[in-house]
Amino acid sequence: MDTSPLASTSLAAEVAALLPKRHQDEWTVRTAARQDHPDYPAARLANGQRRFLILLTESGNTTLTAAAPASDTSLAVAGSAPTTVAGAALRSLLPCIDRHIIRLSPPQQRQHRRQHLSEIDALLRELGTSAVRFDQADEATGLSWQCGDASVRFVLRGTSATGSVSFSGGLGALERFLAPFLPPHPGPGHVRSRPPRGCGGAARRIVATFPHTVEADEDGLVRFSDADGGPLQGWVMPHDINGPTGPTTPVRAGVCGVGIDLMLSALPTFV
Repeated sequence: MDTSPLASTSLAAEVAALLPKRHQDEWTVRTAARQDHPDYPAARLANGQRRFLILLTESGNTTLTAAAPASDTSLAVAGSAPTTVAGAALRSLLPCIDRHIIRLSPPQQRQHRRQHLSEIDALLRELGTSAVRFDQADEATGLSWQCGDASVRFVLRGTSATGSVSFSGGLGALERFLAPFLPPHPGPGHVRSRPPRGCGGAARRIVATFPHTVEADEDGLVRFSDADGGPLQGWVMPHDINGPTGPTTPVRAGVCGVGIDLMLSALPTFV
């Protein structure tokens, strides 16, 4: 495995290209060093206050380590494919970095929520979709919009760095909706679960589509969580467990622990 500075910065540049630009700031990449791994050159990615290191190891895996203020956060990623590394950063690492930044600026905590929703609203407009902003009594603010026949809502509560997404629509649209929130299939021989008997056609189809990351129970409820230990987790439930199964089968879904970067990255795939 090539662990040279050129390999690290090359991977970092490919990962940076897959991460959304925040606050009009481009991700920058440069070589860096880690005191705990002096023999393995690393690359540093930065976007405003958000900074982390990418370290390639001889085993062919990748380590992501957040810089201050979230310097206690590290993530081991299997392999070094840019899409896999970027996905792990979006689902797990960047929400942790954002959480530390928000905690260090109490006077601006509610401002963070407004800014995050404004970023999502702006991207939706660029994609030709109009969203409606709403407020809830429990210090929650959100956006709702239509994706064809499906309804989607994104909600931020309090000073949290992550939000929750809810979906209501057809099974075919749901599969496109879920894909960016789940890790890519690792290949043959890495099947995590098989659907139990009696779970219904919708649950069986979802498990067949994402066998490496979701699990179903006998009531037709499908669950998943971030395999890297991040905050993301979710569920899917059909309206009728025994009903016919097809692209228009009505289902509901929810995903919580969704960071702003992940949401911005996911929107173009299902809007």
